[in-house]
Amino acid sequence: MSLRKDKISLRVLYFLPIMKPLPYLLTEPPAAVKAARLDNIALVPASLLTSKDSYQNVANTLPNGSILLVQTQSPRQKRILGKVTAFLRKHGRQVITLPIERIRKTRHQRKTRNAETLILAM
Repeated sequence: MSLRKDKISLRVLYFLPIMKPLPYLLTEPPAAVKAARLDNIALVPASLLTSKDSYQNVANTLPNGSILLVQTQSPRQKRILGKVTAFLRKHGRQVITLPIERIRKTRHQRKTRNAETLILAM
């Protein structure tokens, strides 16, 4: 590649006609990132992000290249994950879907709050 093409490729900014250019340069990733291979992918709800051990153990037992999807009880999220599952399977990926109850054994129990009567001093 010529020096001119290298300079141009490093300064490429993607933008839409109605938007300003991005404020950063888009460059090639480092060689270590390019060479890295992922064993598995896990798509989990945000509530499980703090307890990575709970779903990582399950994901590590799956075959290489498979994708773990964790569903919540929300009908909207189930519909979205159904579309994601269909898309990934259509593109040749092995997808395993589990309900959140199988991953997280304990459920958060909310404390019931009783109404309090406050006496104000005047």
